[in-house]
Amino acid sequence: MPGKLQKVCTLNGHKSIVWCVAWHPNGKILASSSADCTVRLWAQEGNDWVCKSVFEDVHQRTVRSVAFSPCGRYLAAAGFDSLTTSIICILGSDLNKFKSVCIQHVLFALSFEFTYLAKFDAHGNEVKCCAWSSCGRFLATCGRDKDVWIWEMDEEEELQLLHVISKHSQDVKRVQWHPYEEILASTSYDNSIQLYEFDAEKWNVQQSLEEHTSTVWSLSFNGSGNYFCTCSDDRTVKIWKRNSEEKTAKWHCVCTLNGYHERPIFDIDWFVQNRILFCTGAQSWI
Repeated sequence: MPGKLQKVCTLNGHKSIVWCVAWHPNGKILASSSADCTVRLWAQEGNDWVCKSVFEDVHQRTVRSVAFSPCGRYLAAAGFDSLTTSIICILGSDLNKFKSVCIQHVLFALSFEFTYLAKFDAHGNEVKCCAWSSCGRFLATCGRDKDVWIWEMDEEEELQLLHVISKHSQDVKRVQWHPYEEILASTSYDNSIQLYEFDAEKWNVQQSLEEHTSTVWSLSFNGSGNYFCTCSDDRTVKIWKRNSEEKTAKWHCVCTLNGYHERPIFDIDWFVQNRILFCTGAQSWI
């Protein structure tokens, strides 16, 4: 049996709703984004976690999503002002300090020094989520404009828009990459899950899954990538599996969990080191 979870600390600093948190790959830095228009970086000092940097000019409205790249050098932030901001940071020998590279607009913060890599006028409306692929080559974003945008990091370490996918009929709530393959999944207000794959020229829809009866809020792959789970406004969690190990194999629902939540389930995460799912929703508990 797994051990019980215990709260270690509470991080205070944001002045409004905290929408997203993301761990740095080294597990020692936490990024958070908020409706107060800021992104904060937190790190441990002794037994306490403290705020190391506050970025107040990243967005003009709510910062909905933050994501570190697999290499840990980049932090992407998606906001409600329809901008997707990518911040570059290079980890130095001291894990509590960053070195900065001057590229375009420079921002220096105490303790942690960051530089803006770029600021993109992305999507025609609010950007809801951003996610890096496991190889760090691609960044996916999605938003209220019903589109999924895929960006590519070139050899000069600049993001270029690669493809815009218009498959959903309503807001796209979440994008999530397969843990080791170039497969992207998205969830939406249209009750569907879309899966995309890269064929060396462009991104194509691999499969559409429509077994939820209301908004699909979130999705998470397991560590092997052979399963993923989804949660929905229909108060259910669904587990999906591939028919085989082939990349072109179809996904199908193998299990529906219901009766555990009386209100919508907003987020879900698959603990990659164990067979545990974490869910949270409108009932204010996990």
